[in-house]
Amino acid sequence: MNQASPEIVSDSSIDLDGKMSFDLVIFSPIYDNEGNVEFVQELTIPQKEINHWENDFNMLFENVPNFISITDKNFNILRANRRMINTFGNIKGKKCYEVYKRRKQICSHCPSTETFETGQVCSSSQIGITSTGDKAYYMMTSVPIAFNNDGEVIQVMEINSDITEINKLQEQMNFLHDFYGNLIENSSEAIIAIDKKGKLQIFNSAAMRIFNLDSKRRPGISQARKMLPESFFSEIDEERDPEEYIKTTITNADMEEIPVHLKIFDIKTKNETMGRVAIITDLRPIIELEESKALAREIAYKEKFTTIAKDLTQTLKNMRIFLGEFSDQFRDSTSLEFTKKWNSFYDYTNDYLQISNLFIKYAQGVHLKKSLIDLNQFAEEQYEHYKDTFEFSGIKLDLNLSSERPVINADKDSLKDSVYVVIMHFKTYIKDNCGKITFRTYYCDTHIKLDLEVQCKDNPVPNFDEGLALGVIQIIAESNGFTFNTNSIQEEKMLKISLIFD
Repeated sequence: MNQASPEIVSDSSIDLDGKMSFDLVIFSPIYDNEGNVEFVQELTIPQKEINHWENDFNMLFENVPNFISITDKNFNILRANRRMINTFGNIKGKKCYEVYKRRKQICSHCPSTETFETGQVCSSSQIGITSTGDKAYYMMTSVPIAFNNDGEVIQVMEINSDITEINKLQEQMNFLHDFYGNLIENSSEAIIAIDKKGKLQIFNSAAMRIFNLDSKRRPGISQARKMLPESFFSEIDEERDPEEYIKTTITNADMEEIPVHLKIFDIKTKNETMGRVAIITDLRPIIELEESKALAREIAYKEKFTTIAKDLTQTLKNMRIFLGEFSDQFRDSTSLEFTKKWNSFYDYTNDYLQISNLFIKYAQGVHLKKSLIDLNQFAEEQYEHYKDTFEFSGIKLDLNLSSERPVINADKDSLKDSVYVVIMHFKTYIKDNCGKITFRTYYCDTHIKLDLEVQCKDNPVPNFDEGLALGVIQIIAESNGFTFNTNSIQEEKMLKISLIFD
């Protein structure tokens, strides 16, 4: 014999007009001749005609935007609202932990367990699995709704609020908080911020270093007032334009003046000012670097002027020899020989003085105007210019251009001066031994090169490792950002000077 008792449950359905109705459903067993349940009779009674408060409860139960279920002491779901059914399907009779978490046992920290034990409303956050298998976060509250004759809770209402999106937002906010916190703390610039009430909120490590403070303890607002300009602490609500970076000095904890760049601005939303920020750049490393560069330039110029002294010594020596020869020639020579000797002397000293003037010009500093230059066109212009210069000499000029169109970024006037000092070096030092000068442009790996080659006639090729011309090209190369090298090929009696551009 299979004994069963009637069961009464509340349910909801959609009527023919598409409206939700709430019913009281009575399930009654019907037995056969042997006393076994053969059929179940279902009797549905519309509730709206019974109790208005029950109807109101059912309306709220079904339409609230939370997952709501009624669960017995065995955690079987007796009833679920429309949102829960639409999300998880037909779940009546299933365990709540099977639905929310796909588990086979009771959840730890289950609020329903506590409600069954204490009879109190309980809440806790839970991590579950959605019907699509994704992780979901819930805030679950259990409420006692039915008691037995002994006053024990036998049914609870579980209300689950899906806080997955809120949790994701919180995680994103935590990430941004950590990200920007690390960014501020590890910034090389000092960052100091106060809120609209004037309370110190940010004083990063760079600020601690600039002000020479103990890194274990952030200063108070009174100490900060002694170190920062008073304008930083003026009323936050006052309308003020942001201060661009200004060069000024601040006083550290040891009362030393520190040169800095300072920028002050307000942090605003659309409707209000939230606080004020000061960004401070310590200029001491920059000043030290500039002083080091100035010292390096001074040493370099001293070395270059030492080179000039050597060159001048050699020039004076050559002039003494020349004047001795000139004296001997003057006694016995015709006026034509005298004129030739004088012109040679004049040309030599004039060329040398021109190079000396260029050295002094660039050593003192020149403002360069860089622009894009077609190197083939530049080389051709220089070739035509010096072709006219050497028209009546025994020096031949040749031009060999790249099939591509190399373009460089440099100051054209200083580039012309570079070519000039090389040509004058050839003319001054190689003199009658100079047979042919070639202008050549080409690509070499990732570099663009302009070569000036001199082919000597008979004598060995002289070095270009020192001298006034070398000093001029070094300064021009440093200013323009290109490099150069020299290559003396003795077996071919050739000296090649290359200007190398990236």
